[in-house]
Amino acid sequence: MGTNGKPVRIDMFNPDGRLISDTAASSGHLELHDSTRPDVAPIVLDDFLMAVMRGEVS
Repeated sequence: MGTNGKPVRIDMFNPDGRLISDTAASSGHLELHDSTRPDVAPIVLDDFLMAVMRGEVS
């Protein structure tokens, strides 16, 4: 979650690698969306998927 309790929104058309890394390191959640495809629903990475990203689950 971000500082406001909502997932950090990442545009996959132009991803911010540092923001993704910082969010993963701080146990936050990500919401992935593609600004070029507004017809596609965003994907929210939950606790399990974030743990996989951090390498805590193999």
